[in-house]
Amino acid sequence: MREDTEYMKLLPGARAGDRESLGQLAELVWEQLYPFVFRTTLSRDVTEDVLQETLLALVCRLDSLRDDRKFWPWIYRIAWTKIQNTRRSRQLQSALRRHPRTSAEQQAGEESALDATIRAETLAQIAAAVERLSRPHRDILYLRTYEQLPYTEIASRNQTTPDQARVRFHRAKNTLKAHLQTCSA
Repeated sequence: MREDTEYMKLLPGARAGDRESLGQLAELVWEQLYPFVFRTTLSRDVTEDVLQETLLALVCRLDSLRDDRKFWPWIYRIAWTKIQNTRRSRQLQSALRRHPRTSAEQQAGEESALDATIRAETLAQIAAAVERLSRPHRDILYLRTYEQLPYTEIASRNQTTPDQARVRFHRAKNTLKAHLQTCSA
């Protein structure tokens, strides 16, 4: 199996910050994980989202891998966690759509005054961070998260390719995350 020896050659360079090694390692991981994630999610878009998040975790946490021989179990565990998080998030969204809370329930005291204040402040911070985004970033976040369109549909609406739409969405998420971190700091 070529991955067994190839990843061992790429890990030192990737840890040292060599972009080429990191890129080759990312390609290797993508090729290895794609069938596993796709069989689990049964959705190309979800699979690509999970793999993108897994690769981001790989880049951010590569230094936490103590034993290079345990690379594949480590990366599979990260991917599995991302799959479970995605599944939970989709189940929560589905449940919220089926059972939306009415304003009468909220007024009945289901939410404490402190919870309501924290929720309002959080929503205000998110709204302010979204407003600071550029128009293209706001648009792609809206299409992907609120309308839950696949990348192919977003690409056709924006006259681009699905890969470019995926990259723009990733950049928009990172920009929003950075804005939210500056708001909370």
